[in-house]
Amino acid sequence: MTDDLPEVRRGHPYLMYEMLKKTPAGIRKTIEVMNDLDYSFLTDKLCFTGNGTAFHSSTLGAQILWDSKKHWNSIQAFELEHYHRISGTLVGFSHTGKTKSTVDAMNSADSGVKTVGVSHYSGTPLLNSSSYGIVIGDSPDLSLCNTKAFFDNAFAALEIARIFGEIELDTGAFADLIENEIIEQEKRISEAVAALPVPRDIFVLGAGPSYIAAREAAQKIKESTHLHAEGIELEEFNHGCTSVIDDRTLVIIINSPEVNRRTSDIVRACKSVGTSTLVLNGAGDQTVNVKVPQNQYLYPIAAMVSLYYVAYFLALKTGVNPDYLRFEDSRYLDYDNIVFPPGAH
Repeated sequence: MTDDLPEVRRGHPYLMYEMLKKTPAGIRKTIEVMNDLDYSFLTDKLCFTGNGTAFHSSTLGAQILWDSKKHWNSIQAFELEHYHRISGTLVGFSHTGKTKSTVDAMNSADSGVKTVGVSHYSGTPLLNSSSYGIVIGDSPDLSLCNTKAFFDNAFAALEIARIFGEIELDTGAFADLIENEIIEQEKRISEAVAALPVPRDIFVLGAGPSYIAAREAAQKIKESTHLHAEGIELEEFNHGCTSVIDDRTLVIIINSPEVNRRTSDIVRACKSVGTSTLVLNGAGDQTVNVKVPQNQYLYPIAAMVSLYYVAYFLALKTGVNPDYLRFEDSRYLDYDNIVFPPGAH
């Protein structure tokens, strides 16, 4: 919780690293909770909501519904509250369970909507204001970067989407894949980041199911390194962003067979202006091979392991504590207290 600042560590391993290593246990507890759940709250329509990492993770989990004929949507909580009216079932995600705009969005839902709150804490405003409350994970995320919470949220959304869409999916096997990636990618990413110059600006590119993963990766890079980072759709990058890249820019691409040709174009073009590239499952200045699940919509979730390691090792490289969101500087804590008064995040 933002109200409860984490333990201050002075070097590796920071809490962000420790939480990433503890991710598999949290995922398995989440699967256990979701398997024991009564899904009578599901109706003929389903909408997921949240803010930041909670929104990104729930959307990534929900994306398996793209191949179904079910009526579903994913809408950021502030947008939902002010601009949308929905029917059916609304599932809101918040690690702390007290993110104000998420709670407000749930409370503003029409009376006929079944509201479901998903949090790592019991007795929170989100759960108290929802018709149904679900506590996931094996423990809270102690780093303000919330990498562990991301995977718990994603798997909870996966389970809800699986039941809603009547989709055959072995989430246990996918949890095993995530655990293997956490073990295997650490050294590879550490070496890749060490080989890159320290960037001033970072763009993370993704298309299709990977677009939201690109946005989440950029958020984590900003939070953990305090560098400017932007997550953008792969082709949109070529419309305006290229005017601001140079030899102090890093472009990270979540590549896939569908966009491989365009990824190659962008990597070659970046060389023209001296921009460094790191490509997942493709050729760049640095290349990282990520295991690809059979279901293409699971790939972006698996890719987040590598992208979180990139954020973490960039933080180490720049000498930044990735757990604190810059709150050790009172000016930034003052900002947070204005936009998130105590008890609001």
